[in-house]
Amino acid sequence: MNISKISMRNITRQKKRSFLLGGAIAFGIFIIITIGSFTVGMTETLKENFTSIMGGHIYILGTETLDSGRIVQVIGDTEDLEKAIATVDDMVEEYHVRSQVRMGEIIFGSKSTTLQVSGVDWNKEQLLTETLSISDGTLENIETAGNLIIPENVAEKLGVQPGESVLIRMDTVTGQKNVGEFTVAAIIQEQDSFSFISAAYTGMGYLNDLIGLGPNEYQYLNLHLKDIENMDVVAGRLTTELEKTSLVDTDEEEEGEGEDRQHGRMFGGGMSGISADEPWEGTKFNITTLNDIMEPVLQLVNILNIVSLVLFIILMLITMVGLINTFRMVLIERTKEIGTMRAIGMHRGSVRSIFLLEALYLSLFGAVAGIILSFTTTIITGLIRFTSDSPLGFFLHNGRLQFITSPGSVIQVVIMLSVMTLLAVYLPAKKAAKLKVVDALRAQY
Repeated sequence: MNISKISMRNITRQKKRSFLLGGAIAFGIFIIITIGSFTVGMTETLKENFTSIMGGHIYILGTETLDSGRIVQVIGDTEDLEKAIATVDDMVEEYHVRSQVRMGEIIFGSKSTTLQVSGVDWNKEQLLTETLSISDGTLENIETAGNLIIPENVAEKLGVQPGESVLIRMDTVTGQKNVGEFTVAAIIQEQDSFSFISAAYTGMGYLNDLIGLGPNEYQYLNLHLKDIENMDVVAGRLTTELEKTSLVDTDEEEEGEGEDRQHGRMFGGGMSGISADEPWEGTKFNITTLNDIMEPVLQLVNILNIVSLVLFIILMLITMVGLINTFRMVLIERTKEIGTMRAIGMHRGSVRSIFLLEALYLSLFGAVAGIILSFTTTIITGLIRFTSDSPLGFFLHNGRLQFITSPGSVIQVVIMLSVMTLLAVYLPAKKAAKLKVVDALRAQY
């Protein structure tokens, strides 16, 4: 006898019952795969967006103290930094130097709003120009002094168009007030709506002149790595090399700082104008990685993964209880049938295998249905394009949600489901195999 065919036949005999059990299994698979695909896609999208906005994977900031005791954010001692970077040069794809105005006020006519302005060396930042999504204007003359790139939400608030002039009120590195005139060259789709402030870009030389830096000075240096997996290794090596010749902020010092100062170290401009409790000589460096910035987001992702796993286990436990009760009922319904098969020569092990294979096939059919449903849902959802001012803006990849399904995780879930199913049905299957032929044949139910 073909045990596999008998198991398949038994599934089709009770279509409604098989459909309900398979549907419950499919729903559990759908939940865990869909949430898992979303969290993986969200993590990768966030990494891409942060990398684009911040200009790299590792961020090196420098601060110095003036004779007055005030802190200015600038990397003046480039020699020590260049020596340290030389030790990791083989792992770096691009180096980006930037200056920045953290809280600038952009003014057009009677309207104004706040934004962050990054000074960019356009000759070196090829990756930034490739990732910016232009909705109006052009980047052809972006290297012209005073040309500015602003996000769509800022352009809409001000009612400004490419080619028109705007003013930006800002603080210099020493805390003085200054105003600069800019020409809007291009408007880009909003990339950082998750952030509390919009980001704009202009030439670094022009911005440096406005905030009190020399034309070749910069406030921080970003490293875009060839392999993002080397992030912590590169950061550790840079810290070790810089500590040999320069001051480097330690984790203990950062924990003692206020939230505003820590944010300023990450995004630039937050330390300028603050008086130092203990002035120092030379440049003090601070090294931050993409992982440091994304730590709160990664914690949220881990929570989502745990919630989806717990939900999956609960759903599977409920389904397993249903399987146990169902196969106990099946045992009663098929007692005479089992007795007949045993009477014509079927072994106990074969009877047990029929029950186990039936449950396994049912779980696999449910798993396949759940996987297909999950893939269909993620594909359709991934085709939906959201507006640039959507609350989901920072989680979007080219205006869409990104779902990434790992084949390994799908296989892992299916294996876990199969094991749970076999464990749930094992006792009814074992009991069926132990039925005595005589007792089974004379059963009245």
